[in-house]
Amino acid sequence: MKIGKVIGKVVSTRKEGNVEGLPILVVSYLDEKLSDTGRSAACIDTVNAGDGDIVLLCASSSARMTAKTTNVATDNTIVGIIDSVFAGSSFVYQKSKT
Repeated sequence: MKIGKVIGKVVSTRKEGNVEGLPILVVSYLDEKLSDTGRSAACIDTVNAGDGDIVLLCASSSARMTAKTTNVATDNTIVGIIDSVFAGSSFVYQKSKT
């Protein structure tokens, strides 16, 4: 699993059959300190994430293991919206504080 930040939305007038109707968001990958890594990916959104949300991602074959992505042509799926990240003895991120 990876952590990322939603930075955009993909608009597509045509999609392959099993991707039809599924929202696709652009996510920038974050490191363990939630700093931008400079890498991004288009991800199927299964949790109604929004712009700026910090999200939990599944990649590769795991991306196709949700109820909405079974047998879908995807390598990246958003599977959660993160409320907080705690490391060591302090919070790295708290959604309510942003």
